[in-house]
Amino acid sequence: MRVLVLAALAMLIVGCMAQPKPEANLFTRIGGLPMLARLSNQTLDIVSKDPRTARSFEGVKMVNLKQSLTNFLCIKTGGSCEYEGETMKNAHADAHITTAEFEIMVEVLRERMDINGVGTKEKNELLKILAPMKRDVVSG
Repeated sequence: MRVLVLAALAMLIVGCMAQPKPEANLFTRIGGLPMLARLSNQTLDIVSKDPRTARSFEGVKMVNLKQSLTNFLCIKTGGSCEYEGETMKNAHADAHITTAEFEIMVEVLRERMDINGVGTKEKNELLKILAPMKRDVVSG
């Protein structure tokens, strides 16, 4: 009987060890708040000065926008931040963002992720999360 109990216990231990650990959420894998803040700041610094997209940022308090975007990305990637901004539709309703402007911002974000060493899987996951927002952002 004792041998059976030990064998069952050994099988239980081996079974538990063989279970793969659940994968960390995107927020953790992408680098957490420091990486999201870096991506937000760098992306907005570039697009706010690019002649093709700068008009959308005229009169905008960039410090507030950078923090808001960082918090938004935090929430979307599974972090525990508070996002108190508008919905994407409301935030961009009067901005008349064009498809070209939207695509430039996505391209800059993609470049920033590459430059900052974000993995391909994480980059694709984030872009997949953000892609459906195009219909709420683009209106011009």
